[in-house]
Amino acid sequence: MQRRFKTRIFAVVCALILALSLAVNIFAANFSDSKLPVPRYSSPEIKNIIVMIPDGMSIDGVALARWYKSYDTTTGTFDTSVSLNMDDLASGLVRTWWQKGNIIGGIVDSAPAGTAYASGIKTDDKVIGMTYDHKPVATILEAANLIGKSTGIVVTCEVQHATPATFTSHISNRGQQQIIAEQQVYNNIDVVLGGGVNRLTGRTDNENLINEIKSMDYEFVTTREDMFAVKSGKLWGMFGARELNFAMAYEFDRVGLELDEPSLAEMTTKAIELLSQNEDGFFLLVEGSKIDWTAHANDPIGLISDILAFDKAVGVALDYAKKNQDTMILIMSDHGTGGITIGNRDTQNAQAKLPYDSAAIDNFIVPLTKAKLTGEGVAFKFNEERTNIAEVMKEYYGIDDLTAEEIEVIKATSFGAMNNVVGLMLSERAYLGWTTHGHTGQEVNLFSYLPGDGRITGTIDNTDIAKIMAKTWNIDLEAVTQRLFNDAETAFKALGATVETDTDIASSGRMIVKKDGVIITILENKNYVIVENSYLVDSADGPAKVIIEGVVVNQDGKFYVPKSVIELIP
Repeated sequence: MQRRFKTRIFAVVCALILALSLAVNIFAANFSDSKLPVPRYSSPEIKNIIVMIPDGMSIDGVALARWYKSYDTTTGTFDTSVSLNMDDLASGLVRTWWQKGNIIGGIVDSAPAGTAYASGIKTDDKVIGMTYDHKPVATILEAANLIGKSTGIVVTCEVQHATPATFTSHISNRGQQQIIAEQQVYNNIDVVLGGGVNRLTGRTDNENLINEIKSMDYEFVTTREDMFAVKSGKLWGMFGARELNFAMAYEFDRVGLELDEPSLAEMTTKAIELLSQNEDGFFLLVEGSKIDWTAHANDPIGLISDILAFDKAVGVALDYAKKNQDTMILIMSDHGTGGITIGNRDTQNAQAKLPYDSAAIDNFIVPLTKAKLTGEGVAFKFNEERTNIAEVMKEYYGIDDLTAEEIEVIKATSFGAMNNVVGLMLSERAYLGWTTHGHTGQEVNLFSYLPGDGRITGTIDNTDIAKIMAKTWNIDLEAVTQRLFNDAETAFKALGATVETDTDIASSGRMIVKKDGVIITILENKNYVIVENSYLVDSADGPAKVIIEGVVVNQDGKFYVPKSVIELIP
């Protein structure tokens, strides 16, 4: 009897283990590829994905922002229980390297890093939405459009900057922002919020893209109040000052200078409000863009300003996801920038100016809490003659012991470079170190949230982010690439058509295809073609404008078009 009972227990345990194993394997098969991490959660279908990128943010920057937030200036004490919204979501690491053929790069730029996140491929430095040999690849945002999702991008830089560009455009060099801007306008994005209005007008192709945006039924806004007033439909908001090259201000400066711009959290709130009206769900990219810029400048105040602003936006997304339980949030920087450290050579040993083993946290944080503006914001406060440097730096940047040499350096610094010099002055007083004005090659933190309070864990590659999102929505990104980006000349000639191209940028590049009386005019960077004499369209009244699934890409004179365009030829 006892032996039989033990045998039954053993059988039951084996059955439970087998059932559990099968359940785990089934779940993994439904979600992951061969080496993709398996999220640990149980939930209904994920309708929405929010990707949040704190550009250039490293772990020391997070620590610095948390310490800053925890300091009470009234009592002069630290509350070590204070946390960031990101803290509970920390779940893994992301490797950030890039690749061109057999060459592996150790320090990545935002262009290949963003392309890895958006499209799941490694590519060359400065390349946007393309392979290293310059063939366009589909992004998760474009794929989301094809399955009926609403899409949006929210950034604090120009929307044509590298990271947002990698989700919304395709070009071999991130510096070609005029082309990026045009592709974005025609790429069917429902909500666009950020800077960069200067790329929409005054263009070499003489197009006024603001007029085009308005003709597509967007509400086009330029103020915080007007943004709040939009309650439904498509929204395109352009903010930012000419003095900042039409990027938006750092959060501390937005508040301190009383600028008419929304915060990143407010833009995230509005984007979710509008996009979530689609019952089929949405994809949203949110970037804390100028975390990277201030780290390049080695300005710790700007860094703290925009990490905390980004964290508030995380709180907005997290509140929505927890309430609705149908949303995945993925948060990760594209790379580190600046190499900031809490502690520098003045804290390195017992003989140093401030030995680290006896240095209270006050030494690093209190000097920072005296600043009211970033280095960029301080530049607005100097008079034209720069005779008020000492007064301004004391009042707005918390430095009251400037040397004569430092005053001369500030006096000789241009407006746009001010945070590069005053940031280092404050860093020295706060015992903060910087290793570079460039990017760094370390892994970056992965923060994640999935329904049921789940996470994605482990150390993953940056390309895994796109693959995870694609698997979540049962998307084959390679198939979407084949659907959207076909070598037009090769395909049309195979059908017996004649092909002529004109790639003069001043008149906008075009390809003209002819066969059996049918004429198709293909315009680069547009989501439509002009068709004449085809039985597939009603062109009795002349040429017909045919809307297509994606944007036409012209790279080095080679046009790439959706498969549906090729099918217009009989």
